[in-house]
Amino acid sequence: MIDRANWIAMKEYLEYRRDVDQLSPRSIRLEEAWLRHLLEWADSRPLARAPKITPPFPSYVMSLRKPETSAAYSQEYTRKVISSAKRFLRWCSTHKHGYRLIDPSYLETLKPPRQPSSKGTHEYVTLEEVRDIATAPARLPWERRIRAAAVFLFLSGARVGAFVSLPLEAIDLETRTVKQWPSLGVKTKFGKAATTFLLDLPDLIDLVMEWDAEVREVLPPRLPWFAPLSCETGEIDPTPKYIGAYRDARLRKELKHWTDKVGLPYHSPHRFRHGHAVYALKQARDIADLKAVSQNLMHSNLSITDGVYGVLSEEDTRNRILELGSRQSSMPDGTDLEAIADAIAMRLWRQMAKPENAELASGFEQ
Repeated sequence: MIDRANWIAMKEYLEYRRDVDQLSPRSIRLEEAWLRHLLEWADSRPLARAPKITPPFPSYVMSLRKPETSAAYSQEYTRKVISSAKRFLRWCSTHKHGYRLIDPSYLETLKPPRQPSSKGTHEYVTLEEVRDIATAPARLPWERRIRAAAVFLFLSGARVGAFVSLPLEAIDLETRTVKQWPSLGVKTKFGKAATTFLLDLPDLIDLVMEWDAEVREVLPPRLPWFAPLSCETGEIDPTPKYIGAYRDARLRKELKHWTDKVGLPYHSPHRFRHGHAVYALKQARDIADLKAVSQNLMHSNLSITDGVYGVLSEEDTRNRILELGSRQSSMPDGTDLEAIADAIAMRLWRQMAKPENAELASGFEQ
């Protein structure tokens, strides 16, 4: 049985996160779900005595299993659960009386236990897969909509929540411009506003323009590019009574249904964002290109982009290392490789020293 005082403290904390930290409703729901594990671990015991409760919370979280499959939770999920508990207990020790046992030394113990590292697969949609999607048959309006949506996600790198809330007035395909502005109703992560751009891949742009022309004939500029469809006719609905709040779930469901129908592999919407990032990073030639990719993904700095999307596949690593070996062997005798390496390093540091690259330099030094 969950202790009532613990539950009340959690509700007070979530109100603080909403009002002071200005978390979005979605973030609040996630935080509450993660903290539910902490309340269940404490059971009827007060969280003020958390250091005395056994087993320790990190060990408890590692023992949890998904109710539907009995499989262990992912390392990333357990990290989020433990981090959320740590934030909450730190807040309790600062803002509530009676939590003197929750001191810094205890909070430092709230970290995921070390686990054997395993080589994961960086899943992303390739350009070839997107071209297969673009040429797959789509006869009905919902099929044309989901096909155009998948291609647009790759070209833009937009998050699915932002994409499904983009109004027509936010998109200008002639200039390849996408206004991800909350002031236009776009639901971006953390409420960030940015003008982003599409990859200029003509065959894919043509497919997106076909849907763009079709939807603009029917809808006013304020309605979504991922157009509402009539439940009765299946056609684009010019006067929808309401626009659902969870259209991203509709997109996922339709994408799975359509790819199964046309015999293509299904990828979640976020894998199209990964595909955009990986493709763009492979085309980058200098730090300015890297910065442009990072800003187009609406990341706060380059280190985030590199950490999440800059990991080369095993095949890419192999090919590049083999190329490096052949380049060295083809250099003329007497070439001072050490001097070349020093010159490259100096040039890189000079670029990082520029004000516009200060964030990258900071991340690189760390």
